[in-house]
Amino acid sequence: MFRPLTASDIDAYVALERYAFQVNPDRSTLDAAKMARFRGLFADGGLAAQLEILPLRVQSGAGEVRAAGIGSVAAAPELRRRGYTARLLRHTCAELRADGVPFCILYPFKRPFYGRYGWATFVERQLLSGPPERFAAFRHGPGGFVPAGGMVGELDRIYRGALRGRFGPLVRDEAWWRGEVLADWQGRTYHAFLWRDESGAGRSYLIYRFDSDSRGERRMVIREIVALDPQARAQLFAFIADQDSQCREVVFNAPADAPVNALFPDPLECRVEPHFMLRLLDVAGALAALPYPRDLAGELTIVISDAWIAENQGTYRVAIADGAAAVERLPDGAEGALRCDVAVLAQLVSRFLRPRAAAAFGLIAAERAVLDLAERAFGGLAPFCSDFF
Repeated sequence: MFRPLTASDIDAYVALERYAFQVNPDRSTLDAAKMARFRGLFADGGLAAQLEILPLRVQSGAGEVRAAGIGSVAAAPELRRRGYTARLLRHTCAELRADGVPFCILYPFKRPFYGRYGWATFVERQLLSGPPERFAAFRHGPGGFVPAGGMVGELDRIYRGALRGRFGPLVRDEAWWRGEVLADWQGRTYHAFLWRDESGAGRSYLIYRFDSDSRGERRMVIREIVALDPQARAQLFAFIADQDSQCREVVFNAPADAPVNALFPDPLECRVEPHFMLRLLDVAGALAALPYPRDLAGELTIVISDAWIAENQGTYRVAIADGAAAVERLPDGAEGALRCDVAVLAQLVSRFLRPRAAAAFGLIAAERAVLDLAERAFGGLAPFCSDFF
């Protein structure tokens, strides 16, 4: 049986959460509203698997789209490999789809597991690191830094402005800022500093803490580093250089397409890491929800295969005009000019994958003229998200 968890399920929820994630949930926070976000699959009268649904809005280009996050997926250890997690995910996706949610985002414990159900990696992030001395080339200019822990509104303005144009940044309310950005999942707070220019306008910020390794060496772990323009970014790097007596290493992440090391005479260490995965719950709803270039007019017909959500499988006509799309599902068997799997479509609409590159690697089938239109329809900056759940 699939259903929302209630107050009567708290003991079972806490036990499974503690086992799966080595945490001790704070029972004082498990009110009716919190428990209503959890779903459970029950077998033989017991809780076999559980997850949490997070209602989200996600930036997409110049607009926003409705999405759901899935977190805290856990299965009872004695009931593993019986398909309960897959059944729980299927029920949850059906509920979200019925509620009109077209996008579902999660961080996987194992990517192939979620890949078989239509989720696809849609964010890659650069993880950059190096000693603070590497930042010494940056100099402070007019203006200065102020503590920013209480300036949620100003931080949010900079965050939205700097990441506008990308798919993936979460739209944050004050509770998310305070509970998920300025503090971590264990309740530990971060340091936050805002840079204001000489006119007093806030133009960049960084949020960080110092961690120590087993040898007692300190690292400056930057939760978020965001700037509206190059000058504002340079001030953040100058701030980091000033921390040379506080730590041996600085670590932060950046969008996959950000040319960070082009700014450094001595480049930072850099590796690319996969982050969130995306699932299209409703192909027509997802294509209709996205913003499109206002100067683009044209029509795409897309044939989608989806082995897990049968309702998605079919051919869609996408008529684009005035920054929006009218999406129509065509009769079964209708031909289409572009063909792909639902997971690849998620990577196209999120801008993780460009249509021409997808065609070159055999991930989609399309003619050149169709690819030209798809390139414009699904063009833009690489997706990015600095949050985690």
